[in-house]
Amino acid sequence: MNLFENIKIFIEIVDSGSFTQAAENLQIHRPAVTKALQQLEQESGVRLLQRTTRRINLTSEGEEFYRRSKPLLAQADDLLESFAPHRPLHGQLRVDMPIAFARLIVVPRLPEFYQAHPDLEIILSSSDLRRDMLRDGLDCVLRMGTLDDGDYVAKSLGDIKMSTCASPGYLAKYGVPRTLDDLRHHQGVNWINSSSRQVMPWVFQTATGSEEISLPGKLILDNSEVYISAGIAGLGLLQGMNFFLQPYIDNGQLVEVLPNFPCPHRRLSLLYPHRHLSHKVRVFAQWLEGLVEGLR
Repeated sequence: MNLFENIKIFIEIVDSGSFTQAAENLQIHRPAVTKALQQLEQESGVRLLQRTTRRINLTSEGEEFYRRSKPLLAQADDLLESFAPHRPLHGQLRVDMPIAFARLIVVPRLPEFYQAHPDLEIILSSSDLRRDMLRDGLDCVLRMGTLDDGDYVAKSLGDIKMSTCASPGYLAKYGVPRTLDDLRHHQGVNWINSSSRQVMPWVFQTATGSEEISLPGKLILDNSEVYISAGIAGLGLLQGMNFFLQPYIDNGQLVEVLPNFPCPHRRLSLLYPHRHLSHKVRVFAQWLEGLVEGLR
């Protein structure tokens, strides 16, 4: 049991980024954190962390130990859960998701999740940039659309409706596109994939299948909040998640266009970094599936 406790403390040091924060998160004294790491390094026979006055860094052995030990603890926790399935969730869940999904869908509904699981602490980072699960110590990540190859398992949570729209001012100036051929005379606010640094194509459903179009534009963004602002300012057409755009369509700041050429729905997936799905992530995933179902 001391070995498992020491591994748990080591993982917390890495995830939190400091000995002091790890002690605070685990509610133990800081010397106990230092002692746990020393014992673990003695047991393994290698140095796991390089410590300086300002930060800690994983050694190459430490990275491998972290990668293999985190799912090991998750499996141990899940083993206990299998014999006590009604035991309340506890500890921390570290998750990253797109800004719009966090702000509009997840955070407003979190009170009901906490009512069911009051002992679980969620560390939620929201970013439209791709995060590295291992490096950032994340338990799971939400991603939209096509997934890159990576060391993770992806669980589909459902499909998200997409919309194409523009501001009334933009449409008054450039006209309302009726066909895909009309887009030659229009500009788009383009979106860039933060990982590949490639500008994402515009996708439309036609009678013969989906069609990808590169739309010219003077602005390329990677932040959803700024993306909306650019569309409202009349800088070009927008194409994005309907639940994000619909409030602005309802209040007249944006107008939906090309209804006969809808953008295909995009897949929302939950990614986790190993083949064993922990009980905490499983419960959270089931809750998220319910939220996505409500968007249809």
